[in-house]
Amino acid sequence: MILNALVLGGDVQESTFYDSMTGAPKQGYSVNLTVLDADTNEKYECQLTEGFQRLEDLKEARRQGAPVGAQRQIADLLRGELPPKMASLTLEVLRFKGKQAAFIKLICRFAQIAATV
Repeated sequence: MILNALVLGGDVQESTFYDSMTGAPKQGYSVNLTVLDADTNEKYECQLTEGFQRLEDLKEARRQGAPVGAQRQIADLLRGELPPKMASLTLEVLRFKGKQAAFIKLICRFAQIAATV
């Protein structure tokens, strides 16, 4: 599904997960945008899984076990690269996340990335 969106706001969200084997805490990061569907005027929460070079850098730093401070620095740089308020985006909705209608999040990627894959 293609979503013609206007950005209302965005952030890089940090969350803590725990390793199932060791119980050690691990940081996780996700890019979340609040968008307005330009076609229907519906408001959605979207999580972008790709499309930002800093997000790829953050994923790689996490895989390599970089210190939390270094990961947070990359996340801060990523925050500066998020689309500005009222920017127009074309997103491809990959799937839905959540069990109740009021809490559903759309997992998306930029549509131009979808066209090249």
